[in-house]
Amino acid sequence: MISDKTVYSLHRISGLVGGLFILIITITGSILVVDRQVDKLLNPNQTHIEPVGQRQSYGRLLTTVRTRYPAAQIRSIQLSEKQTNEAVRVDLLDAGEWKWIEMNPYTGAILGTRNANATLVRRARELHENLLLEPAGGFIMGLAGICLLASVLTGTWYYRRSLLSVFKIGVRWNKSSRIVYADIHKWLGVVALLFMLMMSATGIFFHWEQIEREFGDERKPEQTPVTPIAFERIPVDSSIAMAKTSIADFQPELIDFPKPGDSTLVIRGNRPNSIRMLGKYTVSATIDARNGHYISGFDARDADLEYIAEHIFEELHFGRYGGWISQVIYILFALATAVVTVTGLLIWFVKR
Repeated sequence: MISDKTVYSLHRISGLVGGLFILIITITGSILVVDRQVDKLLNPNQTHIEPVGQRQSYGRLLTTVRTRYPAAQIRSIQLSEKQTNEAVRVDLLDAGEWKWIEMNPYTGAILGTRNANATLVRRARELHENLLLEPAGGFIMGLAGICLLASVLTGTWYYRRSLLSVFKIGVRWNKSSRIVYADIHKWLGVVALLFMLMMSATGIFFHWEQIEREFGDERKPEQTPVTPIAFERIPVDSSIAMAKTSIADFQPELIDFPKPGDSTLVIRGNRPNSIRMLGKYTVSATIDARNGHYISGFDARDADLEYIAEHIFEELHFGRYGGWISQVIYILFALATAVVTVTGLLIWFVKR
């Protein structure tokens, strides 16, 4: 049996080693939970539009983009039919730079062009996942997730006999600073216990996937080369219509265009009865980009266990599945985790 003294030492060491990185995770994670709202708040002139008249066809919008950026590779377009006051975003690669093009779907005007990697939400994501130091930073953040998990498990074991008594004791504000820090640390630690376990476990899972990709020997199947497709020849609007006809109640939200050497475009979206925990887009249609013919459909409910598990973990990690209610809850718990980390560091500092 490991003694309680050893468990406490492990609790302290894991907290000290991962403390700064756990703070980064909680702050950036809070931004990522509401990334769409944050981006709209920071860029209202590029993301908000007034719906006036008829929407232009997506083919016409993309023609405007091609005229402005003739040498760029258009990667995707985010549709906004359900949010009538939101701009349409075109994602493209221009001279090696990833750009977001915001467009008014009613007038066809380009509202703004941004370097995607320079936006706050993308910087927050990169900082959250790899400290802006890919791939080495990803391993560091994976270690931080392990430290958080170890800290939660050892703390739970060490205080196992008095875990729930923290609610009775509360925070003794009239005591010394060390006791105040300890009371806050234990109280919020118990409140956010399950949240911290879930965040650390799912975070470790994603970083393990990164390690597999980095060092794995997974060989991609050889593909038969295809003749490059001129973008202007892709029947975008008829492809959307074909997807809606082929999949009952399909609501398209994103189109991924063919990559070099490919001849298909993928239209992603949902159905009214889609299970949100299975991902942001749970239904997709694969279309032949050369002629707009329907090739196949996909529904996340019919996917294999690995796919379902990965997407459930992703939704649990970022907390968008319950709309603004889950987002607010996640942010509060993330802030609680940050305070637990800070008070743990203060307890160690005062004891020195």
